[in-house]
Amino acid sequence: MSYRVFSIPPKVRIRENIDFPGPVVIDGTVLGDISCMSLVVGERGIVDGTIKADRVTILGEVSGEIFATHITLKPSSAVAANIFHKHLSVEDGCLFEGNSRRHAAPLELT
Repeated sequence: MSYRVFSIPPKVRIRENIDFPGPVVIDGTVLGDISCMSLVVGERGIVDGTIKADRVTILGEVSGEIFATHITLKPSSAVAANIFHKHLSVEDGCLFEGNSRRHAAPLELT
């Protein structure tokens, strides 16, 4: 099944959890947990909560915990989180504070 992208635009602030079966793009602020197929936190995006997704790409700010099979931290990202992953890509220039744990099935940890 194919899903449309669920998008939080800039200047929008959500104080709730998001549970969506498809891809999610955050360019605004989410204060809550996110569970989805794939997540992109844009350069202006902010997430404070637990993230659970197969693929996570971060260009903005994230604090909390991340559980994902594939995690990419882009140069513009600022991440203060404990991350649980199978594959991790940390690009030069990103800011990362926290713990990184490799796990064969990180989505099963939550």
